[in-house]
Amino acid sequence: IIYSPEHTALRTFQKEGQVQPLGINGEGLLKLISVIFENNDISCIDEIKTSLKLLGWFEDFKLTDETIQSVKSIEVKDYYIESEKQYFDQMSTNEGFLFLLFYFTAMTSNLTPNFFAIDNIDASLNPKLCEGLIKKLVTLAKLHDKQVVLTTHNPATLDGLNLDDDEQRLFVVSRGRSGETKVKRIKKPSIKEGGFPVRLSEMFIKGILGGIPKGF
Repeated sequence: IIYSPEHTALRTFQKEGQVQPLGINGEGLLKLISVIFENNDISCIDEIKTSLKLLGWFEDFKLTDETIQSVKSIEVKDYYIESEKQYFDQMSTNEGFLFLLFYFTAMTSNLTPNFFAIDNIDASLNPKLCEGLIKKLVTLAKLHDKQVVLTTHNPATLDGLNLDDDEQRLFVVSRGRSGETKVKRIKKPSIKEGGFPVRLSEMFIKGILGGIPKGF
């Protein structure tokens, strides 16, 4: 499965995809979270919440009771908002929160595939958050035996990788002279004696890694 989540598909319980439990655009996310709560999967819930602490303002989230509303929703708690107004639903959250919620749920749930891909993992995230996200996903992948292929155009995402770990691999995809697709694995760059390590993001921007068109 190649996931390409869209924030509009992540906000509603009603919308479900043909692929279960998560559609390719993120449909079914809130239903999957509801199932996790109904199954009382405490460890999964705690891992998702802990991972979301990457966002400095996030404190907690919960599900509404269907007896109060005809359709369930997620209520999110903001650390910085006064206590009586701390909770707001997923319709009022920013896109970044919804994307992170999708990624962490997909990585921690035993109902999602053990092998999948996510297109444009950097969507709606600031550079420093991209770096932190990759580090967190690596930890979750090892813990839950998931293998994930990620694509990105954001250089900062690369700085979350540890190329000393053979289970974390970086590939550059480009087009050849005749239009053929070329895939090259990038190993950890060597450091010259007396030199300083260069961040992967800097190497990408300078064109050292490749993968950037040369026509402009």
